[in-house]
Parts: sequence; C-alpha cells; structure tokens
Amino acid sequence: MKHLFEDWEYIQARIQQAQNLFLFLDYDGTLTPIVSRPELALCPSEVKMHLEKLRDLPGVYLAIISGRSLEDVQPKVGVSGLIYVGNHGLEIKKPGARRKKMLASTGTAELKKIIRNVRKALKDVPGILFEEKGPILAVHYRNVPRKFSSQIRHVIEDKLQPWKERWKVVSGKMVLEIRPNVDFDKGKAVEEILGSYPSDGVLPVYLGDDQTDEDAFRVLKGRGISVFIGPGRFSSKAEFFLRNPAEVREFLLRCREVRRGGRSMNSHLASRPEER
Repeated sequence: MKHLFEDWEYIQARIQQAQNLFLFLDYDGTLTPIVSRPELALCPSEVKMHLEKLRDLPGVYLAIISGRSLEDVQPKVGVSGLIYVGNHGLEIKKPGARRKKMLASTGTAELKKIIRNVRKALKDVPGILFEEKGPILAVHYRNVPRKFSSQIRHVIEDKLQPWKERWKVVSGKMVLEIRPNVDFDKGKAVEEILGSYPSDGVLPVYLGDDQTDEDAFRVLKGRGISVFIGPGRFSSKAEFFLRNPAEVREFLLRCREVRRGGRSMNSHLASRPEER
C-alpha cells in the first residue's frame, strides 16, 4: 500500500473532478483511536466539526459504517444528516428511513442460550468483556492475558456446535463476534447504499482499520478509493493507507478544502503524527 498523502495530487484531482463524493467511514480505530473498553471510544469534537462541514457541502455524502449497534454508534458520533450503518450492515439508517434485519423468534431464543453458555464458560477469564449488540455478541479480549486467547476461541466454537448451521464466529481486532449466519457484511452495506444513489459521477471513498472492512475494500476495487488505517506493512485489499486517526482528521480537512474550491494543501501535521 502507498501512503495516501504521498499520492495527494492524484487523490485531490479525483476528489475535485467527482460530481459527488461519498465518504464511508469506520468508527473505532478510524474516527477515534482504539481504547481499552468500547464505551471509552468517544468521537473527538474536531472530527464532529469536520463531518458537519463536509455534510453541508454540495455533492458530499457521508456514511458511518460500524460494528457497533446503531443505538451505540449514532449517539457517539452525534452528527445529524448522515447515513449510519450498525452491526456491520445488519442495520442501516438514512435520513427519513431505517432498515433493520430482525431475527426470528427461534433465533432470538438460540442467541440467548448461546450468550448464557458462553458467559458461563468464560466468566473466570481475567479482563474479558462481553458486549451484547442485538443479534450479535461481541467477546472482547484486548485486556485478557495472551495465554487465554486460544482458549476463548475454542470455548466459543464449542458452545456454537449445536447451532453451527445458523451461527458463526467472525474475528475482528481483539474481538470475536457471534453472528447469525446470514449474508451481510460492510461491503454489501456499501453496495446497498450506493445502489440507492445515481451512479454517474460518484466517487466512493472508504476508510477502515479492521478485518471487517476488507469486504468494503474488495467492493470498491477499481471503482473508488480504499484506505486502510494503520501501518502500511499490514496485508490489506486497500489501495492506500493512513497511519492513524490523526491522519484521518487531516484527510477530512483536506477533503473539505478541495470540495469547497480550496487550493492544494500541504499537511500541517508532522510526517508521522502522534495520536492526540
């Protein structure tokens, strides 16, 4: 991957020439740094300001695409007039409309049993965190001693055995999610959203930092701009990378300047900015 700002003249030209710019933004690790507990990941006021100003520009659309539930991520971002995608695409909320894939009653009952069994089996693992997100259970192990990592996955897979046809385990960044085994992911969410807008002259740009964002990177290959957030040495389907959320904020600022007709900007951050 190439660092996005090293190829800024090319990126800037595409953003300028696009009739419509569609920004798809992951939340954790992209708009806000990864923290020890999910509830501590608050959206910085500077990011909210950039999102508001971008939203108000003609021909600019924004979608927040998160693994969090809608009820969690929308208040954390707190910017009206955006599209919000929760639970990796199970929930999509547009201004004036909402789509949510619901579990059948049997699925809800199964998930309750799975959650109860997994919690009981892992209750003595130090630092483990369970996050119930409607139809998804997230098991966070960022604060768990490394020696327990393989045990956690083994226990989860074992407890899913009776329902393995209808439930699956998906890996994220220091998290394992128990999800319904249905056809959804962030890439399909991007396709669904773009499908409801005129395709002519649209430049989609996706920024994300996790394995769950790779589906969106694949969807946009040859069609838009995909940006991995993290060290460029990581393997990813993305075309470019930015090192951290501080560089994401710089990118949002540059987008604003370009779309409102500003001149080409040089980064006012250091070449390797530290997280603020």
